[in-house]
This record gives sequence, structure tokens and C-alpha cells, in this order.
Amino acid sequence: MNVAYALGRIFVPVVFIVAGINKFINVAGIAKMLADNKVPLPDEVAPYLGGIPKFEALGYLIAAVEVIGGLMILVGFKARWGALMLLVFTACTIFFVHHFWDMDGAAAAMNQTQALKNLSIMGALLLIVAGGSGPHALERRPAA
Repeated sequence: MNVAYALGRIFVPVVFIVAGINKFINVAGIAKMLADNKVPLPDEVAPYLGGIPKFEALGYLIAAVEVIGGLMILVGFKARWGALMLLVFTACTIFFVHHFWDMDGAAAAMNQTQALKNLSIMGALLLIVAGGSGPHALERRPAA
């Protein structure tokens, strides 16, 4: 059982780490997608962004959340916090990006599938929130 939990804790964050790295590589594309989906981001944040367009800054933040949260789970360092952070992020993704309930046709079907996939991932993240880092984690290593 310990090995199964450790493997699950390793497999779950891979999707976030890869997606986060891809977002860093294509932050302009992510910014466009966020703007196209009308993700609410007030103009009042602009003065704090040092000239970076607000959706581009949000793209960098999202990429960082995915990579950092994924790595926290992967290595077993504060995995509960990483999983909770990714759980909230994934729920927001369903609500703001995969909002199939107000789409039609093929777009609705594709986004419903993506939302359900994200819901399944949220289930795995909840298991990590409940179970923590588990065995074979960085947190479990004895102090030197």
C-alpha cells in the first residue's frame, strides 16, 4: 500500500508540472486564452505589475502555481498544501475556462469532458490533502 500511495503521489502532479512548463513557454497564448474567456481580472492590478499586461502576469502566476504545486506533491514536501493549492486552481479552471454549461455543440461536449477530467484530478488531489505526503517523501526523511 505504501508503494501504491507513493506512486500515486508521483503520477498526479505530472500533468500540472508539464502544463505549467508549457504555459511558461507560451505565456502569450495563455494570456490570450484568459482574455478570450473573460477571466475577471480588475484593471486596478495593472500599477502593481511593472508594465506587464495583466493577463500575461496572470499567465505567469498560473504557470508558477502549477509547477510549484506539482513539485511540492512530487517530492513530498508540504504535499497537502501543494494539493490544496492545485485543487483550488483546478476548480477555478472548470469555472472560468471549461464552462460547458453555457456553450453549445462540440465546444460544450469537449469542455464537459475537460471539466469531468479536472473533477477526477480534484478527487486525487483531495486524497493527497487527506493523506499528506505519505511514505517515501522528502518530509519523511530523517534529519541529518
